[in-house]
Amino acid sequence: LLNAALVLGDFLETPWAVVPAQLSFELVVLVGVAALLGSRGVQARGWALWLGAVVLTLIFALRLADIVVPWYFGREFNAVADLRFLPFGLGLMRNSVSSPIFATILGIALLALLTTLVLARWFVGAAWRMGETRRMRPLVAVASASLVAFALVPARYDLGAIPVGFSTARALAQNAGRALDAWGITGNNLGLIESALAARPATARLDGLKSRNVLLIFVESYGAITLTDPEFRAELAEIRKSWSERLPQAGYQIVSDVINSPITGGGSWMAHAAMNFGVRVDSQPLFDVLLTTGARAIGQDFRASGYRTIAVQPRMQQPWLQADFFGFDAVIDDTTLAYRGPRFSWETLPDQFVLEQVHARELAVHDGRPRFVMVVLSSTHAPFDRVPPVIQDGGGIGDGALYARLPVAEFPPPGGRVFDNRAGYLAAMRYSLEALQNFLTQRLTDDTLVIVLGDHQPPLSVAAVTRNKAVPIHVLSRDPALLTPFLAQGFVPGIEPARTTAARGMESFLGQFLAAFGDRRS
Repeated sequence: LLNAALVLGDFLETPWAVVPAQLSFELVVLVGVAALLGSRGVQARGWALWLGAVVLTLIFALRLADIVVPWYFGREFNAVADLRFLPFGLGLMRNSVSSPIFATILGIALLALLTTLVLARWFVGAAWRMGETRRMRPLVAVASASLVAFALVPARYDLGAIPVGFSTARALAQNAGRALDAWGITGNNLGLIESALAARPATARLDGLKSRNVLLIFVESYGAITLTDPEFRAELAEIRKSWSERLPQAGYQIVSDVINSPITGGGSWMAHAAMNFGVRVDSQPLFDVLLTTGARAIGQDFRASGYRTIAVQPRMQQPWLQADFFGFDAVIDDTTLAYRGPRFSWETLPDQFVLEQVHARELAVHDGRPRFVMVVLSSTHAPFDRVPPVIQDGGGIGDGALYARLPVAEFPPPGGRVFDNRAGYLAAMRYSLEALQNFLTQRLTDDTLVIVLGDHQPPLSVAAVTRNKAVPIHVLSRDPALLTPFLAQGFVPGIEPARTTAARGMESFLGQFLAAFGDRRS
């Protein structure tokens, strides 16, 4: 059992991977050490056996995380960064399922942890006693027979010809390296950042925009799966058709494409950083190192061009200490918005309310300065369990108190499976796209340049299995001249991208934007 745990393959991708096809190198080492100590007359202390059991349990947990995190989030597990998100994950689950289901899931997890710990304790003690009694021949015989058996494993398992596995040791070494990198000892992340920044066009002013307002709107979990999955595509066809008809009627021209997010399933702030700095930010340690550099964000270029820069972060409930580093003059957060209505999926504010506040607080204010506004929408955040209604006349939303009197669409995750809430995701996406359509047609009356894109693919199993990190990106304006550079980059007219996979990442967008609209000066 312990060997199977330590050489466990990607069972989410290949169910056969639960069958051990290799002998764990780490297990052989641990057995050997325990037996050697026992044969040397070292007494098996209770605390030492439990310490060994804890180490084994942590190693198994690392192996499990090394499988689950890449499958769902498209990146390698990083103990230094990812452990800080454990409370967030528990809170997300607590808010998305009923109390009995949450208690059951938590109870099963704790029982599994305790069982693993007890089994590990028994194993360490048994190995130690073997050494004490000099009964090494059974151990050697079992190890030899295992090596022969694993060497003859059928090729259909496709787990490699080497009968001894080093996957756990490799994961330990990789996480140790990431820890050193995150602490600034190796400098690998700093080198990646400096290379990306050096390749970026230098600019002082964005004169090509001619002082038009610019909106950069992130739609949470808006991924290419809405284009590639037949059910999702069919269910969203009506709202996309409405965009194609109503926005041109309001004077807009639209161009669309797909672009690769650096992450998938979660970690939105890394996608935001990639767009703002032109650096592929695909890990938390890299993000942390980025904050220690003198990198120039796009907000600073807008500042230099005479713009007022605003970040709209409706889920942020504490002061954003990095706002100035990102180049923002002001932050509209949860406190600033002063929302008086009920919260929705994972305690979010309705996207339509947020967009109305952006218009009232910034876009309708004429102080002689154009606006650059980054809006982070959140109604489409997992677990997609509560979706607000669209209010046709957004001007009547006010402080949001009226939502308490309006019906709410409920989509509890089926059986508590947060990653399989397809119906809730579709309903949330329809809502967000319709709320955006109302905002663009009812509130904006000038030649604002609007960039709408997803931050990452949704945290759904159907998206994770595709291994596709692409997200749709739409650029709109009533001035067709502002869209010409995007057509040259491969965008196509209309709401439908011409492709569903991308060769370029979000980090490429900033350089192309600066090249298209900037007055290039060092």
